[in-house]
Amino acid sequence: MRLSVVLLLVALLCLGGGGGRVAASTDFNFPAVFNFGDSNSDTGGRVAAGFESILPPYGSTFFGGPAGRFCDGRLILDFLMEAMDMPLLNAYLDSLGTPSFRTGVNFAQAGCSITPANPTSVSPFSFGLQIKQFFAFKDKVTKLLSKGNLYSQYIPQDSYFSEGLYMFDIGQNDLAGEFYSKPEDQVIASIPTILLEFETGLKKLYDQGARKFWIHNTGPLGCLPQNIALFGKDPSQLDELHCVAKHNRAAKLFNLQLHALCTKLRGEFAGASITYVDIHTIKYNLIANYSRFGFEHATQACCGYGGPPLNYDGRVPCGQTVSLNGKSVTANGCSDTTEFVNWDGIHYTEAANFHIASHILTGKYSDPPFVEKMPFVIKPRF
Repeated sequence: MRLSVVLLLVALLCLGGGGGRVAASTDFNFPAVFNFGDSNSDTGGRVAAGFESILPPYGSTFFGGPAGRFCDGRLILDFLMEAMDMPLLNAYLDSLGTPSFRTGVNFAQAGCSITPANPTSVSPFSFGLQIKQFFAFKDKVTKLLSKGNLYSQYIPQDSYFSEGLYMFDIGQNDLAGEFYSKPEDQVIASIPTILLEFETGLKKLYDQGARKFWIHNTGPLGCLPQNIALFGKDPSQLDELHCVAKHNRAAKLFNLQLHALCTKLRGEFAGASITYVDIHTIKYNLIANYSRFGFEHATQACCGYGGPPLNYDGRVPCGQTVSLNGKSVTANGCSDTTEFVNWDGIHYTEAANFHIASHILTGKYSDPPFVEKMPFVIKPRF
């Protein structure tokens, strides 16, 4: 049975079957999805913008080759779209192949931050710019709709902007980037400023008719091989999972304040539903109990260079061949991606993303929850 079919069955069980009924605020019946974020949900935005090309073995597990995603296959967003029986989202900047935006569009770009970009930022497409792109998209759609049904198969209906689901997975780069130049206390002190920028963007969307918000918190940054390699050389800086403790502390504080912001906005956004999704707990539990869930490596990159324990070297990106100390070396992919939680030192494998999406669909990691408890544990070995 194809993995997508399995996930859809899981979704049906969790959302409509014996596992419990879905709360009114999370009915999973949306005509369109509008996504904002970074590489965790980028389905081709960065590549379409021309900033970077993605080489094999990216995309090899599901798409047969690079598909704009920083993963060997599907992202969490892809699995959630499949669970809602909707097409995978096309990137806003991807104009090749006559992409359809009828059921939504993806503004996410790898390297994006919530706060405005600066000259040293990985990407200029900050959250605020993604919001501006959304408004430009909406304005263009409105003008095309006024011309009749000529473009109706490619663009959303006007009502979809108020009835659609607005998804967010962003903030990781704000925290991770701060650690390169600031101590932990200054990184933590910057969190209110980051979230104020996020709140401003959400209010702009609400004022323009958005009513259904789905917000992911940030994962355990200290457990990414990239951060362990750069900041974990001193064993005293590591936690019980051998992850960088300060990065994980900052992520937890960010999530606490993000959760509080979501609670506050529920009182301010009349007629809106705001679902806060605790991605951090799902990912941390996966890393802590990886063998229980069928994985063999928690913090070792599948596609990388250097070998155990991390198989990560920032000088040799996944899929690329470079000259290192006068020797040509290549960061190759592993033989079985389902054994690894981490794909390239920064991003998760399709197998891990499937696991995370499956747990999201149980509803118990969301506020408000949409089921009381998960009916069973999924073993993502395929």
